[in-house]
Amino acid sequence: MKQVMVILIGLLCYNSYAQLSDAQINRLRYRVDSAASLLHERLIAKSIPLLNTTFTVDTFKVEQLMKYKISMDTSKSEYVSAINDAEIEYDLLLDKYYKLLLSMHDDDTRKSLAEAQKKWVEYRDDEIKTIEKFYAEQKNTNLKNKEVAKAKEHMELTKDRVVELFKHILEN
Repeated sequence: MKQVMVILIGLLCYNSYAQLSDAQINRLRYRVDSAASLLHERLIAKSIPLLNTTFTVDTFKVEQLMKYKISMDTSKSEYVSAINDAEIEYDLLLDKYYKLLLSMHDDDTRKSLAEAQKKWVEYRDDEIKTIEKFYAEQKNTNLKNKEVAKAKEHMELTKDRVVELFKHILEN
């Protein structure tokens, strides 16, 4: 019985992964914020417009934090978690740049923009359902790899919309 317990405990320890602690995540955020500050200074020194600089720094922070999290812990669960966290950050940027775009227009255009955003949310939700269905039908694919691929595709939907909104802002 003791041997069985020792083997089970050993297997649990071998198969488990260490999640990033709050302290580690805070250190990563500090590194990203420091690098983002330097990037901001360099872009301003190159006379890049403030709006472009802000967008570049915003997206840099999301991407860098995701990369740092992935490099610290390569377990598939943490990998998926890092991507999901990046999707949340992109969703916050989506809100930020959507509000900025709205603020640049009159009431009629705002209504059109609100309708377009509503349709995009519906599109995104439909696309996520399609992605989920597609990967559910994949029988010969490793479950963890499916989760990573799904998370990446979900994040890319939101990231692409942020870029699209920013392009509309630049056109105004």
